[in-house]
Amino acid sequence: MPLQDLAAPFDSPREACGVIGIWDASGTFNLPDYLVLGLTELQHRGQESAGIAVCAGDSIETRVGMGKVREVFPHGAGEMRASVGIGHVRYSTTGSSCVQNAGPFLVGRHGEVRDQLALAHNGNVSNSDELAMLLGDVTLDSTTDSEIVAHLLLAAKGETFVDRMRSVIPLLRGAYSFVILSGGKLYGLRDPLGMRPLCLGTLGRGWILASESGAIEKLGGAYERDVRPGELIEIGEDGLISTQLVERERHAFCSFEYIYFAGAASSFDGRSVYAVRQELGRQLAHEHPAPGADVVSGVPDSAVPAAIAYAAEVGLPYTEAFIKSRYSERSFIKPDQRLRRLEVDLKFSIVRHNVAGKSVVLVDDSIVRGNTMKRAIAALRNYGAREVHLRISSPPLRNPCFYGIDIGSDEDLIAAHADTERIAAYIGADSLGYLSLEGLAQAVTLSRGEAAGPRFHSGHCYGCFQAQGYPYSAHSAFEEQRERALASV
Repeated sequence: MPLQDLAAPFDSPREACGVIGIWDASGTFNLPDYLVLGLTELQHRGQESAGIAVCAGDSIETRVGMGKVREVFPHGAGEMRASVGIGHVRYSTTGSSCVQNAGPFLVGRHGEVRDQLALAHNGNVSNSDELAMLLGDVTLDSTTDSEIVAHLLLAAKGETFVDRMRSVIPLLRGAYSFVILSGGKLYGLRDPLGMRPLCLGTLGRGWILASESGAIEKLGGAYERDVRPGELIEIGEDGLISTQLVERERHAFCSFEYIYFAGAASSFDGRSVYAVRQELGRQLAHEHPAPGADVVSGVPDSAVPAAIAYAAEVGLPYTEAFIKSRYSERSFIKPDQRLRRLEVDLKFSIVRHNVAGKSVVLVDDSIVRGNTMKRAIAALRNYGAREVHLRISSPPLRNPCFYGIDIGSDEDLIAAHADTERIAAYIGADSLGYLSLEGLAQAVTLSRGEAAGPRFHSGHCYGCFQAQGYPYSAHSAFEEQRERALASV
């Protein structure tokens, strides 16, 4: 495949969603507005739509819309009042980008809170087409896996919601962290492999569930722990009840959460995202130093911690080559591809004084198609950079992901079709160095203070980085699960 065929206007991996749920036992704060504030902190996880659902009296009320949180809720949640609710920000990986696919999803009869269910989902249920066939004559209002799961839960047999959930989980294949309103209670569930994150915290006398610990702390809450893979959290008048619905020997948390998706202030399983990114930079410096370089710079925002650590490790000054514009995030230019590309370029300004006449080590977190980096390097040269040595704080992306990241085909991945030298030539870098898979595993391990050494089976998925097959991934874990099931028949 010619590399120029990969030159699309946007060049970053996209994560599916962010979710939040709050139970307010005291009634001392405006819960819907807290949901909106929490979603604002999770905005980086999804920017196409936003919405909340709250239990209000005898029914569940929802308010959803297209756009970012502050566009959908410019004045907060308004007159909505409730003691329990959930929220959702979305970037589509299944279903098109339209308001019908905006969450949370509400199913059931209006005015009958016991017969209603609202669900917000982070991840991707990869067998949703099969599941839709189980719904019979049910009419779907969207094209998302989230609505299908909501209908399955509403229709499932069982005396309690836990029973219904227990009957539905074996049907689901893929990644899911759910927050759910049902029967006046708040529920949180993480898939048995733990691919997508879900954190638990306290908020005053109440409880909060969120995709990231940073959202909990931003609201003034206290992060307690991660929801365990396969664990169902039930929160209601009787307090918090934990039920371990499924046990798996092996877990597969997405390693890209540390590299790119999560906010730097968050933590997962005792690992600071910022600390992991710093360790990625240190490992990268050991593997790919740049002799003769003058300065190190990072591409804002997620690559900056790695770049600062890289600079310290090789003994070079860190400087800002790119300044991110605070006003460029909303994509409003649509007429043609040239204008769309100009819009992307407007997201950053280059500090000529910091790069002119210098050999620059540029650190970024990943390369997807390569088109954005090609323009970035050309811009650095236009502003006087003598050399540009690109360093990537993750291994080459070679495989698609079907579990909640918008990489549906290897046709979107430049590293699936070209080696490092060819990629460097295409994007115009004087040299290019990717972090090794072993270096990534080391970084995740060392950032938690564990013993050094690659730990591929320490509960993380590395499937998108594998050159052949998926030996350390969620995909291989599913295959192991399938083989065990067949062997028991």
